[in-house]
This record gives sequence, C-alpha cells and structure tokens, in this order.
Amino acid sequence: MEGIKKDMANQRNDSTTEIWEEQLSLFDDKNVLLNTGTSELIRLNLEGARKAFQSYRDLYRNGNNIEVKLEITHFLFDGFAQCPADSPEEPVYLYRLWNSFEEFASETSGNAGSLVSGIKDSFFKRIIEAIDRWDLTDVPFFFDTIPMGFLYMEAGNIDQAISSLQASLPVTENNAALYGYLGDAYILRDETEVARRCYREALLADAGSIDWNYLKDEELASLREELMETFDMDEPLAAEWLPTHAFIRGLLTSKTLRLKEEMKYFVDEYQELRKAYSRERDSRIGAKLFIRSIILCDNEPLIKLIKGIELIEIRKKMKEIDAELFAQYMKCIKNRKPRQTPS
Repeated sequence: MEGIKKDMANQRNDSTTEIWEEQLSLFDDKNVLLNTGTSELIRLNLEGARKAFQSYRDLYRNGNNIEVKLEITHFLFDGFAQCPADSPEEPVYLYRLWNSFEEFASETSGNAGSLVSGIKDSFFKRIIEAIDRWDLTDVPFFFDTIPMGFLYMEAGNIDQAISSLQASLPVTENNAALYGYLGDAYILRDETEVARRCYREALLADAGSIDWNYLKDEELASLREELMETFDMDEPLAAEWLPTHAFIRGLLTSKTLRLKEEMKYFVDEYQELRKAYSRERDSRIGAKLFIRSIILCDNEPLIKLIKGIELIEIRKKMKEIDAELFAQYMKCIKNRKPRQTPS
C-alpha cells in the first residue's frame, strides 16, 4: 500500500513538472518572439521585426505594447519602401523620414522613447551609408543647414563628428549651432572643458540659434531651466543670460583675446551693444553687454592698447545693468585671483 502511494505521488509530481515545463516553454517562446522583434526593429530588419511581432500578437493577443511596436514597424517599412534609393536625393529623403518618424512615434505612444532611441543609431548609420554611396562626405553641410558632423554624431561616430564639425567652422563665420554641436560631441567624448569652450563660443555668437533640445551638457541645460523658472525669464532671455551665470558658477571660463586686432574687433562689438542698450534698455541687449564686459575685464592688459575704452567705465555699466549680479561677479573674481604676496 505504501508503495502504491509513493507511485501515485511520483506521478503527480511528474505531471506537475510537465505542466510547469510546458508553461515555462511557452513563456520562453513569448519572450523570444518579443525580444527577436524588438532586436530586429532596432537593427531596421523590418521584415523580421514584423513577422515576430505579428506572431506574438496572434499567439498572445495583448501585452507588451505590441500594437504600438507593429505600428512603428509598419510606418518605417512603408517609409523605406518609398525611398529613392537610385537617386542622390536618398540621404535627404532618409533624414526627412527620420524627422517624420520621431513625430509619429511621439504621437503614437509616449512610452516608445527607449525604442526610438535604440533605432536612432541604426537609422543614422543608414543615412551615412547613403551619403557615402553618393560621395557627399566632403560636403560641410547636409540639407542646407544641417552640419554633416551632426549626422556622424547621431550615428555614434563621435571622432568623425568632431573632425567634420571642426572642418566646417571656417566655412561659416560664428555659426552658433555648429559650435553647439561641437560642444555636444566633446561632451559625448567626456571632454567637458573643451566642450564648454565650444558652448561659450556658441553663446557669444548667437544664443538663440543653439539647438537647446539637443544640448548634452546637463549642468548648462539645468541652469537654463533654473533661469526660466527661478528668475521668470523666457527662453530667449535665459539663453542670453546663461553665459554670465555659468561664468559666476564656474561652469564656463572667460574668453582670452590674444591679439590687438582681436581685441579691437571685440571692443567695437561691445561699443555697438552699449549704444543699443542706451537707446532701448532691452534686457537681452543688457545680457549680451554684461558677458562681453566680463571678457573685456578679464583681458585688462589689452584694454590699454585700445583707445576710447576704460576698465572703470566697463564696470560702471555692468553695475548699472544688474547691480546684484555685478556684486556676485566681483566676489567671484576676488575669490579666483591668487593673493599677491608683498615684494
């Protein structure tokens, strides 16, 4: 009798084990289909992604945002099917398709961000392949205003992005967006100090032309948000005041003017802004004037070589524009300057 009970117990255990293994196998298949589809989608193997997602939907109906993933796959599948692969317009078409896809994915599901981010490298690598195929790699700007280096950066090729962006600088004078993207590329290469010199040049050239949605320096981006929230500035005004506040907080360094000609050009720009501020008292002009005053003060030895400008007058104007910020600036430079020992 005892032996019969043991046999029955073993049979129950075997049956339970079989059921569990069968369920586990189904669970594994479920994960395999989903992971395979996602992996193929990220690699832009859209036919493989579509088959895996459809199989998953047919078997399991719901879950894991499968309909959203299928919609994204179908959108890209149809988009690539219309690509003019036999025309030099191919790279431009692909770039426009990416912009349309980002907008579509955002409207389709707010939860698709990580998936879109995963697709991005593959997509931009495909754009770069098309650019190479049509021998457009030496063109500094793609699609009129998009630096070629930006595309390399989006494709994850940071070294080539930096080389391309640097080569584009002489082609266009004081291009703020270009300097901004170069700063982004250096941030991605963990060279923050170099990056911030690029951001400084971008801010001086035209703070409003920087791609603020892309900015990779989290501290500068956070400071801009703080200026808008704490000081109740709009976006353009916050962008103009950013370099001054960043300088005072030690995030940005001042600009060194090395030649008399460079100093004269900078002084001329300063004087024009000073006249404009006297006429309009516009806060954005005041912000431009304030950061340039900081740079002139930091280049005091060269000021003596330029007629019509004096350090004391520069500082008076800074105090007039924003007395509190001027006090912070004076405290900042006092703390940074090494104490002189008596001779």
